[in-house]
Amino acid sequence: MDDTTVRLAQPGDEGLIEAFLTQHADSSLFLRSFLVLGGLVDEGKPLQGTYAIALKDGQVVGVAMHSWNGNMYLQAPEGAVALVRMAAEATGRPLVALGGPWPQVEAAHVGLGAPAVRRRSPEDLFALSISGLIVPKPLGSCAVSCRRAEERDLDLLRDWRFGYEVECTGLPEEDSTRAFAARTIEGHVERGEAFLLEVDGTPVSLCTHNARVRDNVQIGGVWTPPALRGRGYARWVVAGALRVAEQEGMTRAVLFTENPAARRSYEALGFQRVGDFGVIILAT
Repeated sequence: MDDTTVRLAQPGDEGLIEAFLTQHADSSLFLRSFLVLGGLVDEGKPLQGTYAIALKDGQVVGVAMHSWNGNMYLQAPEGAVALVRMAAEATGRPLVALGGPWPQVEAAHVGLGAPAVRRRSPEDLFALSISGLIVPKPLGSCAVSCRRAEERDLDLLRDWRFGYEVECTGLPEEDSTRAFAARTIEGHVERGEAFLLEVDGTPVSLCTHNARVRDNVQIGGVWTPPALRGRGYARWVVAGALRVAEQEGMTRAVLFTENPAARRSYEALGFQRVGDFGVIILAT
């Protein structure tokens, strides 16, 4: 990085950052979505964060964003450690987790002195041209439907998201996690990003559009209560959410998982592995 400079991003840098992230579109959906929805001014509000950028010959070659909730999002083939340090120092917020292309996440963690870890999740990154979605047959039946979650669903969804955070992200089973889960799912519902699968009118599975930019959508937060697993519901809710996305102009979908059963489910929908993603949750 001898001829590379590192600085905090400022309003006016949006075009440079987006041009770089578009080159790494499948693994940059969080960053691209936050850039559009939250902008470059960080007031600590949801979807906002402080961005550190690496520049070479006037072009962005690396980005780290320390978000409102303490997560650090990376797209930094060059200078990941310097970018993470700069963004974290600028916000003064605790560093909760590192997320992005797995080699970058590992490099940043080591470069920060390998702080204690609560959870390491190297994951497969999958992508799909939504026109090639293999729609599960049950979605065509009268008994099965997928719809946007609404405010009336929140009592149920707060509990489901709490279960998701404990099982899938390793957060402790305590009141602070329950409050975090409630805020997260309430935001998804308010923004129209949460989707419920219903069988005979009963909710059985949940997923979200956890990032959307132009014609790209990222699926996350897939959750089926343990008693209802093994019936294909997670695959059906993802397919249902993707059908809605296609109706709204989305043409490409991405998601990531470390779970072998989930991999098989997503491959059955037509997803193909395109890279390595991952998250390291720190023991804060």
